[in-house]
Amino acid sequence: MSSTASRILPPDQVAREQALDARRSFLVQAPAGSGKTDLLTRRFLRLLAEVDEPGQIVAITFTKAAAAEMRHRILGELERAARPDRAADSESADEFCMESLAANALARSRALGWNLIDLPNQLRITTIDAFCREIALQQPLVSPLGSGLDIAENARDLYRRAARRVLEQIGTADAALRAAVESLLLWRDNGWQEMEDLLVEMLAKRDRWMQGFVLDREQNWQELRERLERPFARAVRARLETLSALLAEVSGAREEVMALARFACANLNGERFSALAEMIEFPLAPFAELEEARAACCCLADLLQTQKGEWRTEKGVNATMGFPATDSGRAAKKRLMALIASVAAVPGAAQIF
Repeated sequence: MSSTASRILPPDQVAREQALDARRSFLVQAPAGSGKTDLLTRRFLRLLAEVDEPGQIVAITFTKAAAAEMRHRILGELERAARPDRAADSESADEFCMESLAANALARSRALGWNLIDLPNQLRITTIDAFCREIALQQPLVSPLGSGLDIAENARDLYRRAARRVLEQIGTADAALRAAVESLLLWRDNGWQEMEDLLVEMLAKRDRWMQGFVLDREQNWQELRERLERPFARAVRARLETLSALLAEVSGAREEVMALARFACANLNGERFSALAEMIEFPLAPFAELEEARAACCCLADLLQTQKGEWRTEKGVNATMGFPATDSGRAAKKRLMALIASVAAVPGAAQIF
């Protein structure tokens, strides 16, 4: 690295470096032009060097232009790192850091065969609208929106439809809502068209008033959280009940899972199964504590399968999981492989975890 790399660093350099720690989450607040997009690019490159698939990373922006800029920057750094004639020395420590991140990401891409430069669509860099649409399409029953979803470039017609439906509530059986619409129309001398236009303009600028409107009200935050989480809790409960039924197909599976988790926890690196090992018994459906049941099933999945969703093999069960190369460790490993074979033999087991 050249001597110019020792130039004066920005006063927030420590915070910038901390934000690249992939093990932690960060909220970055800074004014326009301070380098937030550059920092996000660096964190994206850092994560690319650690994940198993590029799609495990999601970058969400507000506009298509911002998403395009983000994609352009990441691909530009990868292409720069791929050039055989690129300079060995960077002009600054800042550029050296970016080059190192891009080089590591590129090495990961080549090692796992992603070929990101030629197949950039693997990078999940999208707008918040497109991301929400993707989630809704993946879970049509939870969203209750079905599959006919699209993003409206010009939402004015949708705003007008919503405004008209609000005004039509003047004939509703809801007394409070009916009174509110009547007061609104009375305020504008019953000018339906004018009021509809005002509501359309208000909806188009809802980003300026929605936050204050929500936060200024007296909220029951626990009730609001439960209402928002309810669809996801139902989906989680349904999957856990399916898993519970699967384990019932294998005689003694729950007891064996608990015994193996406790064995692993008693050894080095086995603390990853502590959430399961510390329970009195494996949770049974119906689940009184859904979060406890979810944690137990996550530990079970980690015990039986790899991160790629494949059944563990003898080679993959070792001291890093809490099964050391001792007599007791080899015996526990043998029991685990027998359990995996029994569970895997149940039809549809691989898709449940």
